[in-house]
Amino acid sequence: MGDLGRPAYLRLADALRGDVLSGTREPDSKMPSIADLCREHGLSEQPVRQALRVLTAEGLVEGRPGSGTYVRARPVQVRMARGRDQSDGSPFAAESAARGVDPSWTGSSLKTYATASLAARLGLADGAPILQSQYVFRADGRPVQLATSWEPLAVTDGTDVVLPELGPLAGCGVAERMASIGITVTRVTEDVASRPVLEAEAERLGIPLGSTVLVIERTHRAGELAVETADIVLAAEHFRLSYEIDIPAAAGSQEPPAAPGTQE
Repeated sequence: MGDLGRPAYLRLADALRGDVLSGTREPDSKMPSIADLCREHGLSEQPVRQALRVLTAEGLVEGRPGSGTYVRARPVQVRMARGRDQSDGSPFAAESAARGVDPSWTGSSLKTYATASLAARLGLADGAPILQSQYVFRADGRPVQLATSWEPLAVTDGTDVVLPELGPLAGCGVAERMASIGITVTRVTEDVASRPVLEAEAERLGIPLGSTVLVIERTHRAGELAVETADIVLAAEHFRLSYEIDIPAAAGSQEPPAAPGTQE
C-alpha cells in the first residue's frame, strides 16, 4: 500500500517536515492556519492538529499564544570540549571564554542525605550526609546548562570549601577546591546518555517539551575516593560533546612525524 498505508496525520507531518527541513518554510515564518491546512490537504481538523503536534514534539515548529504556529529557528550546535585537564578557576568560565561568550551562573546548596543510587555513585552508606548543589549556567545571559552535584560531607564538612559558591575558592572547579584541603583529584569519569527533557528542565533551559537533552553523569575521584558526582544537562540541539584523549608514548618510541606542510 506504500505511503497510503500511513495515517493521514503522519503523511501531512512528512510533507510539512520536508518543507521545513528544505528551507521552503523559513525559520520564524508563520505556518498556515489549521483551516488552511485542512482545505489544502483535504483533511479534517483532527489529523491536522496531530501533524502539528508531531512537528512540535520534534522541535521543528512552536506555538505562539494568540498568534499561531511558527517554524522554529534551529540553533547551530556549539562544540563543547570535554576530557581535558581542568584549568584553575571555573571550568565553565574557561570553556565559555574559549567560545567567546560571557559566562554567569546561579546556584544554591543544601545539606541532605544520600539516596541508594547516590550512595552507590559516591561509595557511601545509604543515608550518609551529603551536600547537594543546583546550578543554572548561562552564556551571554541565555541558559545553556543545568547541573546538580553531590559531595560527601565526610570529605568537606568543617572546611572552607564545604559550600562551593562561598569561601575563598567560591566558584572554582572541584579539583581546585579539593586541592586546597589536601585532596588530589586523580581521575574524572563521565557517562553520557540522552533522553527527553523533563518539564522543569525545559522551562529553565528555555527549550520546548519534546526536546532531547544530553545528560552527563560525572564523578571526580581521588584514587578510589569519590569526592563529587554530578548530573549535567544540556540541550542536544545546542551542543555536541568533543572528547580529546591523549595516548601515552610507548617505551622506546620515536617522536611522531611533523604534520604535512610543517617541515622546514
